[in-house]
Amino acid sequence: MTTASSPALLRIGIPVLKVAVALGLVIWIARKVDFSEGWAAIQTLSATTISVSILLLLLQALLSAWRWCLLSDMIGQRLKISGAMNLFMQSLFYNQALPSPIPGDAARIFGAVKYGLTIGEATLGVVMDRILTLFGLAVVALIGLIILRTVYGHDFPIPYLTELTALGVAGSIASALVFSWRRHLFVRFFPAKLHALTDALRALITHQRMVGVFLLTLAIHGLSVVSLEILVLGLGLPLDWGQAAAAFPPVLLIAMVPISVGGWGIREGGMIISLAVFGIGTTDAATLSVVFGLLQLVVGLAGGVFVLSRPHSGKIKAL
Repeated sequence: MTTASSPALLRIGIPVLKVAVALGLVIWIARKVDFSEGWAAIQTLSATTISVSILLLLLQALLSAWRWCLLSDMIGQRLKISGAMNLFMQSLFYNQALPSPIPGDAARIFGAVKYGLTIGEATLGVVMDRILTLFGLAVVALIGLIILRTVYGHDFPIPYLTELTALGVAGSIASALVFSWRRHLFVRFFPAKLHALTDALRALITHQRMVGVFLLTLAIHGLSVVSLEILVLGLGLPLDWGQAAAAFPPVLLIAMVPISVGGWGIREGGMIISLAVFGIGTTDAATLSVVFGLLQLVVGLAGGVFVLSRPHSGKIKAL
């Protein structure tokens, strides 16, 4: 095997492995599900319930695009909401249609370049957005895990998930504080190519709007919980809002583990073990997760409209 062929094998092998993991998990879970019961539950969902859930996910996309604009402005760039929403919806489409988030991020980066940013500026904006998204989800998941333990007296069925999540959040906050105070002690250990990243990270951490943007991030993740609870009510499952706040965020965090396609299989497995704590059976939990995943798919595929309508010629006006 030549060195040149290794990257090509990785580009092909990793997506194939993710598809295999997703299919394997889905098949394994499907063997434990009563399809007739699940289908009967889905038929009870009203058009209003489905529409409200989709609208919440679309609002989540809009707020995510707005946050990307704010982050870009905080690190010295400029994007307007109209163009950012266009690019963000395109990225959702690629993320749903392809077994990797990289094409979606690339769509945002190269789209922003066409709108006037340099490749470095566009990449920094997307990287900062990704970092904040993951950290915000970890915080929301930690809040859910704490509620689960302190209010309901249960631990998440995955051993030490609460402790590991708390350690990750605390470590990230400590590192950010130390970095913002003593950045010069760290920069010398980074390659010159990463200095722009450290500058952007420091600008983000120390910006006066950081608290507001972080709260916006929590609200964005909270919309997933609300959308799920709307589906819970539509399916008639015995899970109240407090239990939803405890059960769903850890599942959303687990679904972010990049070993599957769009979180399929991982999300369903996480939902089953999470809702089992509150006495909800495998079929009901899996049905809820599948419906939520399909609605996310609908919103993502709606981004195809933005992909098809993007300009292919002529000068693109600045955002």
